[in-house]
Amino acid sequence: MLCRAVLALAAALTVACGDAKLYPYTKKPVPPADCSDMKLGFAAVASSGADGGVSEATTGGNGGQTMIVNRADMLTAALQSHDPLVIYLDGMLPLTETIKVTVDKTMRGGNKTLIGMGDSSGFTGAGLDLSYTDNVIVQNLKIAKAAVGEGDAITILNAHHIWIDHCDLSSDRYDTTSGYDGLVDITHGSSFVTVSWTLFHDHKDTSLVGHTNDPAQQAEDKDLSVTYHHNGFFRVNSGPRIRWGTAQVANNHFDDVTSFGIVSDSAATVFVASNMFEDNVGPPDTHLAVTTSYGDPTPGTMIESGDRFPRGFTLDIMRPTVAPPPLPYSYNADSAESVSPLITTCAGTGKLVF
Repeated sequence: MLCRAVLALAAALTVACGDAKLYPYTKKPVPPADCSDMKLGFAAVASSGADGGVSEATTGGNGGQTMIVNRADMLTAALQSHDPLVIYLDGMLPLTETIKVTVDKTMRGGNKTLIGMGDSSGFTGAGLDLSYTDNVIVQNLKIAKAAVGEGDAITILNAHHIWIDHCDLSSDRYDTTSGYDGLVDITHGSSFVTVSWTLFHDHKDTSLVGHTNDPAQQAEDKDLSVTYHHNGFFRVNSGPRIRWGTAQVANNHFDDVTSFGIVSDSAATVFVASNMFEDNVGPPDTHLAVTTSYGDPTPGTMIESGDRFPRGFTLDIMRPTVAPPPLPYSYNADSAESVSPLITTCAGTGKLVF
């Protein structure tokens, strides 16, 4: 049904209906190393719901049909279908409204994989809204200057099992009038999320986990769970700021970041490991690479190891008084010194074979 509808929208578009697999292009990994496409962190963890049901680790549209789209209306129709799908986006789409996966939050969407073709497929002008979705993978997508709707490149609200991987997200760092908000904002109890091998650049505040310091929100946001690994934060005002929930921030590269690298606030628990902070991270007088207090009435806590901090930075964080539960997955961190060449070689679009 879906394939026939999509074909009706554009008969000239190449769409493979019913194929188990379709590889519409190939791109060799960038030498000298093969770049990882392994799913790690919270997105790779199955979960049990309050109703006793079990949600599998993130698989996206695995097992569904595969198609190629090159128009916003076709992409929206595919993402909002009730079928599992692997969707390849061909080209950069100029958008005037946000691409939404779920229209009615009472009928959750998901079970989709969205992959950009080549190294320059994605959106300009607006972003992708994954609110009220379950089991979505977004890979190899470039999103620039998302100014409409929420103003986010990617919005994740009340969602679970989401994997954002090998993307390129940006706007204009010095434009204060166009309505740009976050690059990946994760709110309202979203859980089992991984953001990996993604470039956050030329922007202001890049990624917020938990939208408010209001304690009334803690009941929902205590379930926030996010892994950031092998991402680059370049020419931005700030890195991830986490409230109420749990996060791991490991093996990321921070360069030319004016305000802060990583914040744990409002009773959040953040595991910070083997990140590379260049000397130009944070204000010159403080080099605020990491902190557990950034203005919220309640501080967060942090468990830190193996980071390379800016010269002149003094680590002053609040550590948990009681050991928190261990992360529900294993993670073998690369050394902080190896992070820069790894991300230069492998992060962003056009670095994987699909």
